Amino acid sequence: MRIALIGPAQDLHLRRWGRALQAAGAEVVFVGLEPPPSDVHPYHSVGPPVTRPRWMDFYRRARALRRLLETLQVAVAHPFHLTPSGVWVWLSGFRPYVPYAMGADLLEYTPGAPPLCYSWSLQSTSPTLPRLAAAWLRRRLLPPLLRQTLQEAAFALADNYELCKAEKFFEKEKNYIELPTGPERVGGSWEGEERVGLLFPRGLTPFYRADILLEAAHLYLAAQGRLLLFCLAGPYPPHPHLTRQAKDLEKRFPNKFFLFEKILDKKEIAKLWRRSLAFVSAPLYDGYSYSLAEGRAYGALPIIPALPAYLELLTHGYNAWFVEPFTPENLRQAFFAAEKYLTEPPFWPARNLAWVERFSDLRRSAEAFLSLLQAYLDRQPKEGREKQKQPQRRQKP
Repeated sequence: MRIALIGPAQDLHLRRWGRALQAAGAEVVFVGLEPPPSDVHPYHSVGPPVTRPRWMDFYRRARALRRLLETLQVAVAHPFHLTPSGVWVWLSGFRPYVPYAMGADLLEYTPGAPPLCYSWSLQSTSPTLPRLAAAWLRRRLLPPLLRQTLQEAAFALADNYELCKAEKFFEKEKNYIELPTGPERVGGSWEGEERVGLLFPRGLTPFYRADILLEAAHLYLAAQGRLLLFCLAGPYPPHPHLTRQAKDLEKRFPNKFFLFEKILDKKEIAKLWRRSLAFVSAPLYDGYSYSLAEGRAYGALPIIPALPAYLELLTHGYNAWFVEPFTPENLRQAFFAAEKYLTEPPFWPARNLAWVERFSDLRRSAEAFLSLLQAYLDRQPKEGREKQKQPQRRQKP
């Protein structure tokens, strides 16, 4: 089965999912607009590569995308992220396609979306008036396109149930399947690891409430907290103001607060997870968070706000620690509550690891998707499949 995985080739989630599909036996071709990354094969750019494609680039190359997919003779298009990849495939006219929705793909456009100044698209920049206007326009113009994209999809995947419910805001009749992708590998046993740290893995942006995390870190370290604090700048460009605040903490507490500005490789990330007693994941909204799944697999305690997606999976005092309301002072108290497990047996590692291995194994999720996809294709009339593969010619006037 040949699948076209369509989306930004630099996206870590897309690359992990593509590798998992290949390992499960699918023939995967990567398709996008960006320059080809060195570790993604085979990769096809739709026209000349664009380092930072805009919506107009996707619109102008929609027909070229269809021609490429028909030339590659793929069985199905699999856009990773509804925005913009899913809308792009819908505009191209290629069928069938199965989109994969993650948090910001839908929750940015529901009635419960955060204020514009905390929009996903503005997480790494200052909310100037033109940028706020652009974010406002996206929230007004994209819902009809998302509704149509979901309506014409063969079926849709979402990485947690809250997203499935959000998708129903756009289209109530289609089939949505909850399928968390999960981490690529688990962290092994808890025993023998020196857990002395607390990890901030999700970056220095307002969307991930890094301002609250850094203020809580200052309160905690000023009160002689014993845990080391590890702060990752994250895969998204950090906000300049928050970067300065983190660097100031590193100077004031040089042996307690550690800022990692560069993106770490897998081995370095694994070392940090194995040294972390707990971690904080605090976006304004979320689907099935990869960072949350990875931290649980490595045996760290999730310290999290009471988001619907988290309440679906976790229980306070059983396999997580909820902080609500999510304020710097309450977060500081949670840090001190975690300290006692420096010496006491932790209650969460075995529970979290067992759940991740059973319900969130990346390879099993890939195999489940391929099984669902094959069942869908088997139900389609043979003539229809052959017609979809053939390029449509324009009629002469």
